[in-house]
Amino acid sequence: MSRSLQQLQDLLAARTRPSRNLSIAPVIAATADNASRTHKKLGELIEIWETVVPEPLARHTSLTGLRRGVLQVTVDSSSSLFELDRQLRSGLTDQLRREFRGTLVRVKTRIAGAATAPARVPRARSPGARA
Repeated sequence: MSRSLQQLQDLLAARTRPSRNLSIAPVIAATADNASRTHKKLGELIEIWETVVPEPLARHTSLTGLRRGVLQVTVDSSSSLFELDRQLRSGLTDQLRREFRGTLVRVKTRIAGAATAPARVPRARSPGARA
């Protein structure tokens, strides 16, 4: 091959963009790694939860997530929510913090199936109404 043809091929190789990696393998690997870390931390917390929370109350609760040190707990009824809240305020949160090796900032509770509050829609006013 001539020298000028080689130079043209080198120039073409330098100016073309490399082909993009369109596989989803890196995304799946990152997601799996994140899920395994979360599962490990949540699994440890579940074991602690079962030993610290009274069994009749623990039956009505479910640990649903741990994000940025906030443990999300779902309960099945408002009475269970009230009882859990009383337990958390009377020292259960501190006990969980002592026994958990990770960071636990707070425990967020909610009732299962309860949707977030709907957005408030302003009422339409009649043209002659006062503001």
